[in-house]
Amino acid sequence: MPAYIIAGLCTAALLLFILVKPDRAIYLRNLTLPLLGVIFILALILFSETSVNAALKGVRLWLDIVLPSLFPFFVASEVLNSTGFVRATGVLLEPVMRPLFKVPGCGSFALAMGITSGYPVGARITCSLLENGDISRSEAERLLAFTNNSGPLFIVGAVATGMYGIPSLGLFLLACHIAAAFTVGILLGFFNSQGNKKQPVKKEKTFNKLRNEMLVFRKKKLTNIGTVFGDAIKNSVSLIIAIGAFIIFFSVVINLLLDTRIIGFIADILAFILAPAGINADMISAVLSGFFEITTGASMASKVISIPIAAKLSFTSLIIGWAGLSVHSQVYSITSNKGISMKPYILGKFLQGLIAAFFTWIGMQFNFFKELAGSPVLSSEQMKASSGWQSVFINSLTYLAFVLGIYGIFCLGAFLARGTNKKTP
Repeated sequence: MPAYIIAGLCTAALLLFILVKPDRAIYLRNLTLPLLGVIFILALILFSETSVNAALKGVRLWLDIVLPSLFPFFVASEVLNSTGFVRATGVLLEPVMRPLFKVPGCGSFALAMGITSGYPVGARITCSLLENGDISRSEAERLLAFTNNSGPLFIVGAVATGMYGIPSLGLFLLACHIAAAFTVGILLGFFNSQGNKKQPVKKEKTFNKLRNEMLVFRKKKLTNIGTVFGDAIKNSVSLIIAIGAFIIFFSVVINLLLDTRIIGFIADILAFILAPAGINADMISAVLSGFFEITTGASMASKVISIPIAAKLSFTSLIIGWAGLSVHSQVYSITSNKGISMKPYILGKFLQGLIAAFFTWIGMQFNFFKELAGSPVLSSEQMKASSGWQSVFINSLTYLAFVLGIYGIFCLGAFLARGTNKKTP
């Protein structure tokens, strides 16, 4: 009975908003958030057990996975942004990032960190680049659209190993996800308002640019390392706590939507419409759940047994590429005070979901991937044991290789700058 009460209130609010006269719609818009707040509180009261369990589930997800996997990346990125690492990398990768994505070379740092560490590291680094004046606002909006991605920890560990029981399939899903992100970046580059304007380009060798950048950096007054590290810790703590709050909130929201049968009701209607395409209500429910929260949606999609594995994986890639309103809310909390429009980001994530699903479907037409996805290779106990540490190991190695590469570049630039100083009278 409580489910019908909540569903009735939501339906009545929607009909009221649709049928009201246009000149009064502006007043209803101001009442939207209070009305949703009242409905949410009623749902918390009527489904108190579901709400508490969902909140605890969100807390465990944050403590067991998000906090240990993302917090070190936040600290490391903050430290690197306070030094000359990012600028040195940007100089070397300018010839790659500018033609492909129409963004400066320093955007490569946001792209690499966003891919290796996952949501919302790419958004945090993009905002840092904007604050430092390394990129313009329009470049930040386009960069944000394809650098804030799901990392190997989630795709290889949680999805492929934990949900499907096929660890090797995770590399295929990860490749489709990264390829989709690159495709979105290239597509959005065509909409660059400054891309068609011919700007004077100063011809200069890459290593000369790097050397000059190091000279400029050395002239600046370096901040004490303790201050840099302390500020990185403080900023990272505040960000990781905010992310945990979003995870807990949306965990409650998605479970309330499932228990009140609101998602199920919408899925039944869409399943009736899409029946000729062979899409059933269970998969539609998974996609609708993934619209709000990525983990719940991907888990539900992996449990659908009435459709082919190729379609199941394609819908899973769609959910991973879109990321969910929970992730988008985290991104908005980071970018809200930076003047960055969310429209290019939302468009980019929508396109990334569609493109990732398309790449996955194409890949599954080859016999190699069909055989790979034929049957699970791990038992349930093995999956539980290996889903965390195996993914953390892969993620850590990738990140370590990237950081060491940047460190080598930075040392080379400092060495060249030092040699120039000795030759200068």
